[in-house]
Amino acid sequence: MSACPGIYAIRHKTDGLLYIGKTKSLRGCFIGGHKAFLWAWLDKYSDEAVRIAVQPISYWENPTLLLELEAIILRATEPPYNVQIPSEQ
Repeated sequence: MSACPGIYAIRHKTDGLLYIGKTKSLRGCFIGGHKAFLWAWLDKYSDEAVRIAVQPISYWENPTLLLELEAIILRATEPPYNVQIPSEQ
């Protein structure tokens, strides 16, 4: 996994999207774990059923792009592990 900025998703193989997020470092985001994995463990999902999907984004070309993309995806999918979904502006 690269250290560049991007959008990431935590997915369950049958239940679909669980969490969506943005980060300035895809690699750094998962060092030491992630709260979505704790929630998946509490929901008794098996390790084999939960995966990470990442999409690197060139942050320096457009710094607001990560925030905008995350908000669009959150509004469209409403993943259950996202505690707060940004409202439209």
